[in-house]
Amino acid sequence: MSSPQPSRRSRRILVVLSAAVLIGTLLSACNRDAGGAASGAGDTPIAGLSMAYTNATDAAPLYVLVQDGVKDAAKTSGVALETYDNKLDASTVAENARLVVQSKPDLVLSYNPIEGIYGSIERQYERAKIPCIAVNTPSTGYCSWMNLSNPELCTDSAKAVGSVAKKEGWTGEDTTVLLLNAPSFGELINNCNAYFYKEIANWIPGLEGIKDVTDLKTTTSTIGDSLVQVDGQAQRGPSYDAARNALSGIAEDRNLVVFTVADDSTLGAWQAVEQSGRADNSLVAGLGGTEEALKQLATNPRWVAQADVFFGNWGQYMMAMAAAIEEGQEIPFQTLAPEAVLTKDFALKGTIVAPMGDYYREGEFSAFQLPPLVPVTEGETVFGTKTVGNDYLADTGVLQLFDNVKGLDSK
Repeated sequence: MSSPQPSRRSRRILVVLSAAVLIGTLLSACNRDAGGAASGAGDTPIAGLSMAYTNATDAAPLYVLVQDGVKDAAKTSGVALETYDNKLDASTVAENARLVVQSKPDLVLSYNPIEGIYGSIERQYERAKIPCIAVNTPSTGYCSWMNLSNPELCTDSAKAVGSVAKKEGWTGEDTTVLLLNAPSFGELINNCNAYFYKEIANWIPGLEGIKDVTDLKTTTSTIGDSLVQVDGQAQRGPSYDAARNALSGIAEDRNLVVFTVADDSTLGAWQAVEQSGRADNSLVAGLGGTEEALKQLATNPRWVAQADVFFGNWGQYMMAMAAAIEEGQEIPFQTLAPEAVLTKDFALKGTIVAPMGDYYREGEFSAFQLPPLVPVTEGETVFGTKTVGNDYLADTGVLQLFDNVKGLDSK
């Protein structure tokens, strides 16, 4: 368990007064949303606090979905929020961190997409004594960390796709797995591809397997005829270009399994697959849970699975984490984000694979409920065995404001 970060309760009056001055005088590359207190928000530890959210990029729909959810959750929780666009650019990330420190919020929600500066950005917040939550990309020790579980989500995605490939009789003799990654995010984010590939090899006999997820790195471009991996930058346009180029080197008579680290990337890759005339002998799974990807799962017979991390709802988990930090709770090494692997109509026992209808009503693409909270225990993370879970968030009362977590009564 990580040590509690310093509470900002003692600074609240000072921060509110200084914020009034800053609103009138500070010019910066950020957007402000004044969080009006929602019904019940005054009963939570974060009502009236100020927070900053630095988004990975405002240029890709998946990350806009996250940011919109953070804005909505802040408003519901009675939090004043400033947002910043990191633009997938190291210098912009650094400048935004400087602006955040200058504005002195009560807490920072940091979605830093550049691996090489994780530590330097966190040190800025630590020196300023501003508590922080590292979102998706790992903490280097100071910030608490919220993320999906690559070992579970990406492995179970492969099980869902693999079960379909097995039914269709695919083998390593006629199948290539096409993976698209985003190396700038670092190995620990991109190893989702490694977990996926390690598992899918168990379902498609004859694929050349790997012994450990560390055997497939961001720099791995091919494994025989079994795998091709290219850089899609987690964005649609670059992924389309990368997939189109990769397909030119894969024999047209081979089946394709397509998987990437983000829905925007998957959509770009799928566009290239369709335009090449290879859709009918391809299976694809998305990762994220954007509306467009969910529509593909619902309507596209070859889009057979969707790793859904309910990105649009991450904001409420961030607010609950912030409340736990404010209360001085011990925070697990990794707070789990909500996640499930959705299919059109089947579940797999002992996994998080479930029919889409378990979380979405027909024709709707906003989840009516989220997966149950997970008890904090020792579990597998990308850093090895650590404390993992999220059920402690219920104690703050914040999640109850949203009335959408399965098994958790509303406030």
